[in-house]
Amino acid sequence: MRLVSINNCETGMVLAKPIYNEDARLLLNVGTVLTEAHITRIKKRISFIYVKSEMTDDIVQVNDDIPFELRTKTISTISNVFSTMTSKPVNKVAITNRLNNFRNLKDTFSKVVHELQNSSDHLNLISHLQINNDFMFEHSLNTSLYSISIGRALGIPENSLHILGLGALFHDIGKLQLPNSLLTKTNLSEEEKQMMRLHTEIGFEMLRKESELHLLVAHCAFQHHEHVDGSGYPRGLKKDDIHLFARIVAVAEKFDQLIRQKSMLPHEAIEVLYGYCYIRYDIDIIEAFKKAVAIFPIGVTVTLSTGERGVVIGYNPKYPQRPKVRIFKDKEGKKLAISEFYDIDLLTDLTAMIVKCDAIIERKATV
Repeated sequence: MRLVSINNCETGMVLAKPIYNEDARLLLNVGTVLTEAHITRIKKRISFIYVKSEMTDDIVQVNDDIPFELRTKTISTISNVFSTMTSKPVNKVAITNRLNNFRNLKDTFSKVVHELQNSSDHLNLISHLQINNDFMFEHSLNTSLYSISIGRALGIPENSLHILGLGALFHDIGKLQLPNSLLTKTNLSEEEKQMMRLHTEIGFEMLRKESELHLLVAHCAFQHHEHVDGSGYPRGLKKDDIHLFARIVAVAEKFDQLIRQKSMLPHEAIEVLYGYCYIRYDIDIIEAFKKAVAIFPIGVTVTLSTGERGVVIGYNPKYPQRPKVRIFKDKEGKKLAISEFYDIDLLTDLTAMIVKCDAIIERKATV
């Protein structure tokens, strides 16, 4: 099985995993032979697909850490809850709907935490980037999944992981009370930056009043922009005064932003995080994140600095940025016959490095 960008799909490829839309409805099933019509149909919805490939038949595949249907259901419940939180209930029916939405989210999210807690694999970063959902909902879920994985690596018990995950889900809820023009603007004035910073306080006030949520969920929203050296906001707290959960969410949400908005490769994003050690972020949390995730999961298509193109076939846990790669196109771009494929271990061959990853770089046009 091989993972390829939708922009690099070719007719005749055979699906190795089903494709669903944002409502978890089946679009194309396993075994479908792709046509131009198929590719055109799914291009606006999907960033990448899994296809069958003889080059990886001998490789044990890494499974998605949570079922796709559960992931899309979680995003749907996030959308419902966020919607009810931004409007005041006007009657008993609205109040009941609001409570039901919260309870549905908590029930669904409990399943997510349970799936991650019982997974023996590293978190598959790539699997969370497939559907082109609303940025805020997808960002919220990704931040939550990364936060839970960090918490799991740090030994946080499952009942507390549930609180951490919800704190990450709601970390940016305050932004929904800000003008949409402010959220979509790229270059903010100093006055606009100050207004944007209010989302932490707004989010705290929104969440602390919700009886269905633990108070620590509100503190994640309040403190996730505090920095360990005291240079953050809204209160300028230093490391030990910032709750551990908020410090975890800060790392997770920045990583997702770098991947999805800046189109960085996973190892590049982690290097950026390391650059902020002891200034913004806690190094122990970054180290835990690095151990918890599969930066380049097996099956993903990558391009090397040498010009060679291949598929990741092996993972080096201590040096995740340097996996084993099976080459199917040589340095001149020539497509090799199956008998000509060759493997490169980037841990021993230090002359090459990954410079492009189908599931990350090709998203730039859709973010």
